[in-house]
Amino acid sequence: MSQKYYVDLPSADAVKILVAQVCSVDNDSVVSVSNVEQLVNELIYTLQFNATTSEDLEVKQAAMYWINEIARALDVRPSSNCDFYDQKAQGEHQFFTVPAINSRMMTFHTVRAAVRAAETLGLPHIIFELALSEVGYTAQQKDEYVALVKAAYISLGLSNREIYLQADHYQLDPKKYAADSTKEVQRLKDAITKAIENEVYNIDIDASKFETADPTKTDRENQSENAHLTAELFHFIREYERAHSLPCTVSIGGEVGEVGGENTKFPQVNAYLELLHEHARELGSGGAKGLSKVSINVGSAHGGFRGPDGKPLESVPLDFTAHHDVFMKGVDPTNSGKHVLSVQHGASTLPKQYFALFPAMHVAEIHLATGFQDVVWDIIEANDKDLFQKMKNLVLEKYGDKVASYETEAVGLVKERKNITQYVKRDLLLSPAVPRIEEALEREFSTIFNSLYRVLQPKAGQVDAGDRAD
Repeated sequence: MSQKYYVDLPSADAVKILVAQVCSVDNDSVVSVSNVEQLVNELIYTLQFNATTSEDLEVKQAAMYWINEIARALDVRPSSNCDFYDQKAQGEHQFFTVPAINSRMMTFHTVRAAVRAAETLGLPHIIFELALSEVGYTAQQKDEYVALVKAAYISLGLSNREIYLQADHYQLDPKKYAADSTKEVQRLKDAITKAIENEVYNIDIDASKFETADPTKTDRENQSENAHLTAELFHFIREYERAHSLPCTVSIGGEVGEVGGENTKFPQVNAYLELLHEHARELGSGGAKGLSKVSINVGSAHGGFRGPDGKPLESVPLDFTAHHDVFMKGVDPTNSGKHVLSVQHGASTLPKQYFALFPAMHVAEIHLATGFQDVVWDIIEANDKDLFQKMKNLVLEKYGDKVASYETEAVGLVKERKNITQYVKRDLLLSPAVPRIEEALEREFSTIFNSLYRVLQPKAGQVDAGDRAD
């Protein structure tokens, strides 16, 4: 930890001068890093602090720019999940579920903790993501988020690395769509463009709110609007790729079964994928690379299921076999003969004993967010009581009506506290609890990653495929 280097820089020129102390700079480009030790122990902390908290827009943008330049010089480069998930769809990387981390709070420190845990365990793949809704209440635009993830890798002395950044839940809003469908679709297209322009090459499209669950209709009929809207955005992304020289193929995810709604079954996924292929072909993208994965609902909830005291429940009824069925019985017309990969949302607050079941059921990816937010709040409560009280007061002051709508205040506080992250970014980074937060997060990541990767790996050489249950 180098928290003492969290200092405000007075100007964009000051940012460049600082960078020139440890890098060879030619005009506005970093040619090479001349002092790696000073970079990773001092300067990168100052840069990420200003990228996160500076109220001077020029300073903030300069800090992000130079982080990106240093990352380029060190070959820390954003990439796509496509190749890795193609391998998983062919049966490789079994049994391993990829963690996708939504770092809402203290992104630089959260990513540092996650990457350290991943490096220790030899994790093959890890994703850092931010949902479109999270951009607002965490006050992290895509350019800031991308720069902070890169800064975390740099601070750990890592170079020549592909990193995986994801736009999570790029979701169409039915009410806005009903009011002005063209405007709502364009809102998503603009958000996707912004993400890709900031080197986010993994986009999760969510039109699941548009599916229906009418028992008198066929799966194709119930999935029709979901598939149609997903296809339009899918086509937009593939057209964008054709018009721009991207360094990789964008990995695109879809969603069947809105989290918190009806549980998903594999025939619904098959109907969705069939319709998506048909619509994409009509639009002119029939031969394009298809979806990498499909998120399904198996009974989880964003923010987790909570008891009256606000703590996560010790038992949650999840339909794990739905994931297994999608993998074994799913059919994607664009990937004939390959497995369909499923994604689990709303998982970070689930009981720890559940996590080894996800790779066992062939879950490709698991999205983790709220549990790590809970860790930060818990450590702040125990070690920085003044800041904790400030944060709690902000929740009650700004979101008191919402808090009061829950069965208990404890549940309301836990459910609504994510919204005040935007107001305390600076306070959190300057808290004396930061080292303890990183340590606690790393322990949490290590526990979860071990279950997602190590527990089910062969322990004495390779196991013949025929020996496995499938």
